[in-house]
Amino acid sequence: MKRENTGIKKLDSMLDGGFPKGSIIGIIGPPGVGKSIFNLHFVLEGARKGQKSVFLSLEEPRKNIDRMIKQFKFAEEFYEYEEKKKIVIRCMDYTEYEKVYSDIFKSINRDEKVERLVIDSFNVFFASFVSLEDNSISNELVVRKMINKSLSMLRRKNLTSVLVLEKQQGSKNGFYYNIPYMIDGMINLDFLSLGTIERRLFIPKMRWTDQYKESAPFEISSKGIMIVDEEE
Repeated sequence: MKRENTGIKKLDSMLDGGFPKGSIIGIIGPPGVGKSIFNLHFVLEGARKGQKSVFLSLEEPRKNIDRMIKQFKFAEEFYEYEEKKKIVIRCMDYTEYEKVYSDIFKSINRDEKVERLVIDSFNVFFASFVSLEDNSISNELVVRKMINKSLSMLRRKNLTSVLVLEKQQGSKNGFYYNIPYMIDGMINLDFLSLGTIERRLFIPKMRWTDQYKESAPFEISSKGIMIVDEEE
């Protein structure tokens, strides 16, 4: 099984070497826990290996992404790779995305140079098709079919995708719509409050991998996400 490094060394060792190449991985967690920073690591690591990465942002305008990037020591390196077209960032709102998402997925599937893809956030767009007042079975089936079709377009042996999954407040389905069953792996980032706020990472699912069985603490510094060795 070929692996794709995540850009976070200790996480790669927890995953038996990294994400399985060609897999679709979901990143789950509350706001502010570090999901978008995780995505920066992932696309930057791909660029370092000579791969082309695409980052689709449906939540943040470009200026906010730039503010996030500039917090970290790897910012200059990140922008150099963007200039070389090894990292492509596209920001759009849901209205624009609704019109072009199918064409974008088809284009990415055809472009063999694209080996890494990030979509932030993937499921919120589909959830917008079902209102809280009309959360009927028929509407849910429509959304599930749309998600299934989208995921099928991302299935390519040398394309590894990371999808940010947000849990919708007030929705009985949350972020689900069967997504955890259709994707290949899940990384859960969360807060643990024990007098002080502690961030923790857990891997509830990862196909084709003998993954780490316990949660691990992590910190965010000027270097980005760093998993802490509790024995140190």
